[in-house]
Amino acid sequence: MGEFGVLIFFVHTSLVLMMSLERIQLAGRPLFTTFYVRRFFRIYPLSVLCVSFIVLFHLPRGPLGTWGPWSNPDLSTIIANLLLCMNLFQIHKVSLVAVLWSLPYEVEMYILLPFLFLAGKLYGFRGILVLLCAAVAIGVVQPHIAWRLDIAQYGPCFLAGVASYFLGFGVTRRRLPFLGWPVVIATAAAMYACGSAIGVVAATRWIVCVWIGITAPFFDDLKWPALRKSAAWVAKYSYGIYLTHLYAMWTAFDVLKNYAIWFRFLALVALSIGLPALLYHLVEFPMIKVGLQLSVPSKKRSLDVVLP
Repeated sequence: MGEFGVLIFFVHTSLVLMMSLERIQLAGRPLFTTFYVRRFFRIYPLSVLCVSFIVLFHLPRGPLGTWGPWSNPDLSTIIANLLLCMNLFQIHKVSLVAVLWSLPYEVEMYILLPFLFLAGKLYGFRGILVLLCAAVAIGVVQPHIAWRLDIAQYGPCFLAGVASYFLGFGVTRRRLPFLGWPVVIATAAAMYACGSAIGVVAATRWIVCVWIGITAPFFDDLKWPALRKSAAWVAKYSYGIYLTHLYAMWTAFDVLKNYAIWFRFLALVALSIGLPALLYHLVEFPMIKVGLQLSVPSKKRSLDVVLP
């Protein structure tokens, strides 16, 4: 289910970043440099901090079965984690934070997103659909050619979000009520569980992402203010939650294992909320502002910058 959540994120992030690229283009800013600078300062500062913290304090990488001891990685593994390129080595480097496995694929896909955006602007949804079919074909043959290029296994997942945007997200007159959207997600989860159970992982991964991406433009927006605010809060701190939630659990249920259960659950809640919020305000948001400032022409840097 953790990987299923990551797959949803791959569709979502490519869809959202198409909107960001659209705004960059409409603002008349350099498309590639603006996008890359902002992504760099959005992703790397917090991941570098977390990896450095793990290495300096010899923390376990994650609960893969059990919380194992410090793995004592070599220098190349540490550098690969800092640069988020663990999958590009002939023998994949271990992720020093267990959840970090998905970030190299995300970063590598970011390199391609501006090109996909321009392709979509030029050829529309049909052009992206052709690229999606090509990505599936590449994903089929990739394991027989080069394992280190396994980004190809997730290419169709990202392209599903791009297809969603050029299918008409934000333009299509939405006719389906929002309550149908959780049904789509539940159906996708069931498909992924069944496909994983019978060992058809790659094909199921692609089908699920395309199913989510193609259906998304036809559902109405969520209207419940309380749930909208809750979702916005989670989205705001989602990167910190992603990187720290394992260590909130580790502290609560391993480090504090001799304390009363109520205290451990209290620690879990406090750390699960407190760590992402703290990291967002101390690291993420200041670095996001740096990226925004650097991506704005010098003559305009005195103006207020609105977060994308």
